[in-house]
Amino acid sequence: MSDAEHRPTTFYITTLGCEKNSLDSEGMAALLTEAGYRPGAGPDDSDILIVNTCAFLQAAVDESVGKLRALARKKRQGQLLISAGCMSERYASQIAGWVPEVDGIISTRAWPEIVPFLHTLTDKSAGTNISTNISTNIGAGSGSIEWAPIAPVQFTSQIKRFRRRVQGPTAYVKISEGCDHKCAFCIIPAIRGRHVSRPIEEVAAEVAELVEQGVKEVVLIAQDSTYYGVDLGMRDGLPRLLDAIVERAPQVMWIRLMYAYPTQVTPALIETMARHPQIAKYIDIPLQHAHPEVLRRMKRPADVDRYRRLIRSFREAMPDIAIRTTFIVGFPGETDDEFKTLLDFLDEIRFDNVGMFTYSPEQGTPAADMPGQVPEKIKMKRYRQAMLHQQEIAAHKNRQWVGKTVDVLIEGSGTLQDGRGREVPIYAGRTYRQAPEVDGMVFVRPPADHPLKPGDVVRVRITDSTEYDLWGKALA
Repeated sequence: MSDAEHRPTTFYITTLGCEKNSLDSEGMAALLTEAGYRPGAGPDDSDILIVNTCAFLQAAVDESVGKLRALARKKRQGQLLISAGCMSERYASQIAGWVPEVDGIISTRAWPEIVPFLHTLTDKSAGTNISTNISTNIGAGSGSIEWAPIAPVQFTSQIKRFRRRVQGPTAYVKISEGCDHKCAFCIIPAIRGRHVSRPIEEVAAEVAELVEQGVKEVVLIAQDSTYYGVDLGMRDGLPRLLDAIVERAPQVMWIRLMYAYPTQVTPALIETMARHPQIAKYIDIPLQHAHPEVLRRMKRPADVDRYRRLIRSFREAMPDIAIRTTFIVGFPGETDDEFKTLLDFLDEIRFDNVGMFTYSPEQGTPAADMPGQVPEKIKMKRYRQAMLHQQEIAAHKNRQWVGKTVDVLIEGSGTLQDGRGREVPIYAGRTYRQAPEVDGMVFVRPPADHPLKPGDVVRVRITDSTEYDLWGKALA
């Protein structure tokens, strides 16, 4: 019997980190399935264990190593343990020491090579290994680790087209990979590479394919979505992409835009968003801070007045638009006055949704070696203060929706006790103002004797609100 006949046949993928990693995992699963591998029910029932790791922050690296070690402890004879994803790009040379039981490492830029790479691990009689630009073996315990190639930074090697499988009413679509910005705190360009846009026709076709399968909401993601098309020589590439998507999939309910770098937003983008009812009146613009000196140290655009004009333009074109942003507190050198400027900016702009993070020094970034590192205790104090500040704003904004009727996309269900102690059904969903996983929810009481299901879109009258969530009653 040949080595090929002994080749493992089942796989199990564990995904850590962001939705970009989730898409990469979906791609690996699709390629493996096309090659004849079968998804296993769990780690114990699978021949190949793949951990798609994250390395955005040190906590994510720790989680990734912990997951690999947990699987390694239960690894049986003949199982393969593969480290994939961002940690495999960032810390390839260290993984052998951290988890000697790992059998293979494949970087986030090389995941489309997962099938031939597995063949190099399981079919030695096949002849040649995949070509690589780094050393092919690293000692690991009594054996060795085969290295996957770090693929060239080209679209076709970073985002391979594959048949999408709908897993709910919402689907993420990656429109580009990598980033050309040099923010002082961010390791992503070193992990994901330079910005590479997908062709318009390919993105539009993928969205149409998803909508035909029943997807109601498509979330467009990238490291920087507003940079889309620059590498292709396009001007106003993102508006052109949105036009093409609407033309190919006019029946889509919501097209949601995330990660819009502020300096690349153009009047054409605002006009396009306002013109198409299919584009959710929602924008995620990561600003990171509101004091010019902090922004300069971050190597971010420091013209805060430009931010103000940009937000005003969005709100004038789309009065009901929901604007989300993210901020970092405790960046090196941040003073009390600079932090107060951030709080004042929150009061002034009154964002609908805010993600707040404490600065984390990441090895390999310029900010990690900057003087004036803020003590952890002060960072946490500022984080709590900023969160409380935003909570009051969010609570006030949510109260304004009480009494209004909105469309809600149902995502799940459960039960709660009513005033008489009885278990009654309750459904969870979102309006266009709430992005999946990062914003609040709408909890919906259904009409009498009319159960709902994920993917339903129902008219809901809002009856109550909290800082982040809304409550309402579905109309008959």
